[in-house]
Amino acid sequence: MMYRWIIFAAVFGLSVIAADAQAPTEPQTSPKEVVQQFYKLETEGRWLTPQHWDELQDFLTETGPWLGSGPISVLRSYQIGDARKDIGYRSTVDYQVEVDYFEWGSIDSFLNFTAARRPQGETYVFGEPVERRTYETLVLTDKFVKRNRSGDEQEIGALRWRMSLREPSAISVDAALQWVTQMRDKSSDPLIKYNADRTIAILKTLSTGTLPPLEPTGKPLESVSDVAKQFIALESHSIPARWDEVEKFFAETPKPQWDHANIVDIVGTGVDSNGDSAEAEVSTNSLGELDLSMRLSNYPSMRQPLDGPSASACFGDDKFGFSLLLSSKHWKIAKDGTVKESDGPLAWRVEYTSFQPLITLDTAIRYVTRMRDETSDPAIKTNAAKTLRILQYYKDGKPLPDEFSSDASGGCG
Repeated sequence: MMYRWIIFAAVFGLSVIAADAQAPTEPQTSPKEVVQQFYKLETEGRWLTPQHWDELQDFLTETGPWLGSGPISVLRSYQIGDARKDIGYRSTVDYQVEVDYFEWGSIDSFLNFTAARRPQGETYVFGEPVERRTYETLVLTDKFVKRNRSGDEQEIGALRWRMSLREPSAISVDAALQWVTQMRDKSSDPLIKYNADRTIAILKTLSTGTLPPLEPTGKPLESVSDVAKQFIALESHSIPARWDEVEKFFAETPKPQWDHANIVDIVGTGVDSNGDSAEAEVSTNSLGELDLSMRLSNYPSMRQPLDGPSASACFGDDKFGFSLLLSSKHWKIAKDGTVKESDGPLAWRVEYTSFQPLITLDTAIRYVTRMRDETSDPAIKTNAAKTLRILQYYKDGKPLPDEFSSDASGGCG
């Protein structure tokens, strides 16, 4: 979903020339015309690539560096209403322009299409796009903030009506079809190509004005909720030497980032599914982050009790998420880059391949102990010894002594 909140002329700390009488010259375009120009270019996919990114300075009060595309909303159509004049603090003037649009769905950075969903309680008619409404706030100014990686700069441009916010890209079906095709052809990732082929087939149907059924034919043997819980249970108890058992849950050979393993107490796992894709959220109490040198960081001064939410106001507040897709395909990628594709039963599979593992306290103790015993690196042995002492205090349910608590920086405040 895309929402814009009404933000008045003082937004982003800009010094805005907004009153009609204060304007040194008249702008060439009206507020409504600016919005019309913006949406025309936006839906054509003008800013999906960095070539025309600087053009946004003519439409927005603030721009940032181009960071790639996604998520992207796919629209059937949109309608721009008349501009409404608002007079605010110290007689500053802005205009509100209502935009109604009809959204088929969105495309994420993995080129996976997800159908748009109505707010809870509203009736959804299958095959129809979801109607949304937003309001563009425009101010008359010749100044804009240009954000880059080294800082913010205020620059001067042509005096014109500029919009205060920019949401994720919203493009037409034709623009989406062209963009996904280009991204598929550039990628060497089999999962990206697989997602792109499915999305292209959906977009071709959308170009005729119909949303196709998105659920794959057949029914998986296990529900997405059961698969998510099984995956978390197995992952959290697996050290690197045993990760071959976890691979079966992935659509593609996983790449766990063991330089940022998260030691957690798992409180619960929830899943929100939509057709052939789903998002899982894992609620945890964090016990710290473990790197490859066995150094523990961002750890709490005491482990939270596990007897329920009454133990702490922030019980389970450390959230982690992952995505799943419904697929009969599985890819194994060898170290030399060779890809082997295999078919199997329709099943829910974890989509993202690169991530930071979640491991339980007992798993962390086994892992650190093994690394300490097998390494000849004195720094790793020293770090492991300290980490094991901290983890043992957690296991015993005792607060850390001063020698360790002085370095504690995580946990519930």
